[in-house]
Amino acid sequence: MSSAPATRRETRRGTRWWRSIAFRVTLLHLLLTLLGTGALSAVAWWATTGFALRQLAEEVERDAGVLVQAARLGGPRSVAISLEARLAADRSGNQYFLLAAPDGGRIAGNLAQAPRAAGWENLRLQGAEDESEAAELLAFGTALPGGYFLVVARDVAPVRRLEALLLGAAGWVGGGALLLGLAGGLLMGRGVTRRAAAMDAALARVEAGEIGHRVPLRGARDQAGGDEFDSLARRVNAALDRVQSLMQTLRQVTDDIAHDLRTPLTRLRQRLEGALRAEDDQGWDGQSWRAATTAAIQDCEHLLEVFAALLRIAQVESGARRSGFAALDLSALLATVAEVYAPAAEARGQRLETAIAPGVRIFGDRELLTQALANLLDNAITHGREGGRVALALSAAAVITVEDDGAGIPAEARSAVLRRFHRLDAARSRPGAGLGLALVAAVAELHGARLELGDASGGTGLRVTLALPVGHAAGASATPLPPARDLP
Repeated sequence: MSSAPATRRETRRGTRWWRSIAFRVTLLHLLLTLLGTGALSAVAWWATTGFALRQLAEEVERDAGVLVQAARLGGPRSVAISLEARLAADRSGNQYFLLAAPDGGRIAGNLAQAPRAAGWENLRLQGAEDESEAAELLAFGTALPGGYFLVVARDVAPVRRLEALLLGAAGWVGGGALLLGLAGGLLMGRGVTRRAAAMDAALARVEAGEIGHRVPLRGARDQAGGDEFDSLARRVNAALDRVQSLMQTLRQVTDDIAHDLRTPLTRLRQRLEGALRAEDDQGWDGQSWRAATTAAIQDCEHLLEVFAALLRIAQVESGARRSGFAALDLSALLATVAEVYAPAAEARGQRLETAIAPGVRIFGDRELLTQALANLLDNAITHGREGGRVALALSAAAVITVEDDGAGIPAEARSAVLRRFHRLDAARSRPGAGLGLALVAAVAELHGARLELGDASGGTGLRVTLALPVGHAAGASATPLPPARDLP
């Protein structure tokens, strides 16, 4: 009892924190947060600075177009006057112009020199003591009539200041995202750890012997509610319910075997002891010995049949027979079973009525279904009224019904008779071991069928309903059956 908790404590101490699910969830959440923040910051930086540079280029193109038009209308002198006016009106100091003569000399403007190539170019002003502090210009050059050359430029310092501001803001945003991601990851990891710890504690209690304890659910208890942990908890609880049910069944079967097999074993021992005493006292002849041996053999055969039935039920409940499922004609199977049991019903003066729908096909185990139907018919004939009626029916929806007009089974005992060794005859005065309906219940569960016990349609007797799922096999063809008839 104490070794399991100690082992769990050692396992928890031996687990490194960086291997825990909480750390992994926190790290993943943090990385995703940082990646998302970085991607958004990059997109915002590219869009904002790109927009600012495009605006600056549009201003340059607009001024260059106005000055080119002035050169066409008034010549270089008109351009020079316009340049001086623009420079005088510039309060920001970000505008730069140059009007060069055909020989390269400056006529007007605040640029000392500029390349003669037309088009866009990035320039850096000369003459600054620190080269890194030299102004960076976005310049556009164009040729004018008469060999003159015009350069219009703008200082990109405002754009660079905007970039620096965005980078600073991105740093603050990244730092905030880092803290928020870390806090969110810790909260998520803590939640995951707590749910896992709750499941571990619940399973530890089950391991310690509290077989009825279950994993707690946080969300809704139905199949559609809750999160993944609730879905996993429902699965674990269903498995624990199955284990508990199997343990209870095993305990019950053990008790039933000990109770029901004690009587035949005791009777067998008494027969053998009686034979020994009779031999010592009376001197039995061969015929007496043969009778005693025959009775003992019959007792042994009964015990072997009980154990064979138990093994068959265990095999069915294990699901091992499901691999042998195949398409079969249920209508033909019922007709065969009814024909086999017709003489037994006739011997008791009973009328065996059949109403079998033709061509009903299912997917299942022919041998097990034959045994289950044989058990149902045998019970109906054995426990039905002599000279009465036994009915076997099959609907097109693969619903089998077996009825008799005997004493029936009380409603409060109908679930109990499906257990092993349970018999309504507490005195065990009738032959049998109480395993027939238990085998039928096991076969029904294996096939996913619904088994119900109720009152017969006449008011007295038992009605057993076995609703099987209808299945079709590729290439299978139904065998027509004759119309329903009454077997004598």
